Amino acid sequence: MPEGDTIRRLADRITERFAGQRCARSVTRDPRLVGLDLTGAVLVEADAFGKHLFLRFLRDSGERLTVHAHLLMDGRFVVGPASKEHEWRRRLELWFDDGRLTGLDIPLIRALPTAREHELIDHLGPDLCGPVPPDPVTVAARLQHDPDAPLATALLDQRNVAGFGNVYAVEFPFVVGVSPNQSVGTIDGLEGLLAIGTPMIRQHAAKGPRNTTGRRLGTADHFVYGRQSCPVCATPLQHWTDRDSPWGRVASWCPDCQRVTPRRTVDLVRARRLLALHPVRRDPLFPRADPAPTTTAAANETEVSADP
Repeated sequence: MPEGDTIRRLADRITERFAGQRCARSVTRDPRLVGLDLTGAVLVEADAFGKHLFLRFLRDSGERLTVHAHLLMDGRFVVGPASKEHEWRRRLELWFDDGRLTGLDIPLIRALPTAREHELIDHLGPDLCGPVPPDPVTVAARLQHDPDAPLATALLDQRNVAGFGNVYAVEFPFVVGVSPNQSVGTIDGLEGLLAIGTPMIRQHAAKGPRNTTGRRLGTADHFVYGRQSCPVCATPLQHWTDRDSPWGRVASWCPDCQRVTPRRTVDLVRARRLLALHPVRRDPLFPRADPAPTTTAAANETEVSADP
């Protein structure tokens, strides 16, 4: 599933390519768009909120109309060239002076007045890739609204914060030495995780690809997502499949580095060491001060019940 940074980059690409241009031809092949004809309408801009994409149009009559899309697992947009996929897959095709915009296999798509966009996102948490980064302390409090929820569940719940997807729900717990299975109500220092995760996803939104390690910048690179052994201690990773996982997504974690304990503290010393080469270290939001060593040791080395 495209994450918030991917949708933000897509919105920016569409805006850069087509904003201010009039739609010369409009074709829809989706029952939810029956009767929609955008021919003659001007694309004002594309925008994103979390994983939601908005294409905003202005008709000559003054009517403002939005096409809303959520790509879920399989949807995508082709920006510029004509798509060569079968017509039945091309749910929306728009012709502009500078090329074509094609929505392929879009699972959720609708048209609505622009003034009603808020109805689709009012239930969501702060947008991680919006104009202003959300406050890590505020988001950390939202994550702990359900104290019994596993950390990965809380990160993926868009009602807490909008934009994190499964790569981040796997990688961020590893970076700070906390299991994705640890209940959020038993984690201290969650604001530190958010102070790392927020600028990182924003950097990826501004310039992909998604790289959580800082190694081989310009490529997608991860610590444990899609891997079999821990890059810190070489212990074989444990995994959830999407069918076994309590949060319905694949997951990986190190049973040694990321033990489930009665109480766990986000390890910012570990995070700074692992992210020594990552550009996120230069972000003003990135945590600088070391926590008291005894605090982290006492919380994280308490005898542990093993991860499931």
